[in-house]
Order: sequence, then C-alpha cells, then structure tokens
Amino acid sequence: MLSVLDLFSREHTTMTAEQIAELLGLTRTTCYRYTRELAHAGLLVSDGGLFMLGPRIIELDHRIIQSDPLLNAGRPIVSGLADALGATGLLTTCYDDRIINVFEHEASATRLPVSFGRGTTMPLFRSSTSKVILAAMSRSRLKRLWASHQDEADCRAIGNDWLSFWKVLQAIKRQGLCISTGELDSKMSGISAPIVYGTGEIAGCVSVVFAAEDFKVYDPGLLGARLRSAAGQISRELARSVAETPVPSSAPVDTSPAEKRRGAEAAQAPLRSKKSAALGSS
Repeated sequence: MLSVLDLFSREHTTMTAEQIAELLGLTRTTCYRYTRELAHAGLLVSDGGLFMLGPRIIELDHRIIQSDPLLNAGRPIVSGLADALGATGLLTTCYDDRIINVFEHEASATRLPVSFGRGTTMPLFRSSTSKVILAAMSRSRLKRLWASHQDEADCRAIGNDWLSFWKVLQAIKRQGLCISTGELDSKMSGISAPIVYGTGEIAGCVSVVFAAEDFKVYDPGLLGARLRSAAGQISRELARSVAETPVPSSAPVDTSPAEKRRGAEAAQAPLRSKKSAALGSS
C-alpha cells in the first residue's frame, strides 16, 4: 500500500486510480481499497478522481524533525563541523536498500551545487556517503544487496564479483572513513564517516562536501581524524539519548474512520454474544 506514495514526484504530482493500478500491477478493487485507506490516513488527498500526496506527510516531517534521536544528536555537530571547515555538512541514514539524506547545513563561502540534499535518496553504490554506510553493514546484509544489484554498473564498479566487492568495503570499514571525488557532482569532493547505534548497528553517517579544488588544501589524515571524531561524538550522543528516552505509558490512539468502525464492531460483538446466549437459554 505504501508503495503508492513512491509514485509521486515533481513530474507526477497527481494520478488517477487507474494510473496507479497500472503502474503497480494492481487490480482495480485493490487499488481503490489502497487509495481509500491512504486518504483516510491523510497520506493522500482526492480531488475529482485525481490523487495527490496528503498533509499527513508534512505533519510526520515536522514530528521527525522534533523527535528523531539521530537528528537531535547530529544536527549541532554536523553544523559546527561544516561551519569550521567552510563546507556543506550532511547527515544521512538508511533503510532497506535506500540511503537518505536527512539533514543539510550549507556553510561554504560560495553555495555548492550539491545534487543530493535533505530528503533525497542517494545512489546506493556511489559517493563516500553510500560507500561508508555499506561498509558498516553486516556481511549477510551486504550479500543480499550484492545478489539484488550485481548486474548494475555502479555495483560492479566497487567489485566485479562478490569477494572483490566485499574486500573493497572491508578496507573502507577498517579505515573508518571514505573519500570520493566527482562520483555524484563533477568538481565536488566528499568525505564521510559512519555513525553507529549503541548496539554497534549502522545508524548512518556524517559527511562534509567541498569544491574539489578547495578539498586539495586539506590534509586528508587530519580531516579524516576530525570527521571520525565528529561521527564518534554523534554515536555516543545517539546511544545516550536512546537509552534515556522514556517508554510511553500507552500507544497513541488511532482515530481514523476505518479504525473507529472496527472499534465499534468489536465493542458490539460481546453484546451480540450475550443476547444470543440469553435467547438460547430462554
């Protein structure tokens, strides 16, 4: 159902149910059920048979900015690092096979033409950002990604077979950072270091992006040490904030129309059972 939301873009701001059904290979009945439920949840809006993304997404965006532990831990550190270096700072996380930039702080003297700012999905196998996150993933997770993407040119640019792919990423993991130039934007360089949860699982990474000419004036060793230090600080703050977060006393109540109907039906079920039992005994 949520894959419906992925169909919308700058080029496709509205879609009919028939278009959605065709693109996702859904039956008309299933498509109407999906769009109805998404509209009830505020994730879609319908106007004369045209669907568009709904206001609930903006509400959730505001909520994650306030509540996300990674954002709360990383924002001030990434901003301070970018200000000190005169660069663009990025905070990035991942899920499934997607790598998403969640925060951007521009501190360059001249604004850099960074193509992948906040809210954008990074190419999975290109850039220092993506590679340093991949390198921190478990072997089993990487093997699944390799199996799914091994025919793609970007994947094979890291390694022509599974073993060489694995060895390249292990070298990045041992170094604790990754540097790339021109992989996403020509004449741009980036350097990234991983951020981990208290469990050791990958949470994301911190990156700083420079004009390639400006990047040449920095000592890679000193810059790398500074970036690893910032990533370590974010990791510690993240672990502390997660550990100190109180558990809610109760889950938020879903008051959507569909949930209200289900709740009303559930409440009536015991009454119907009692009435049937009474009639049977009489």
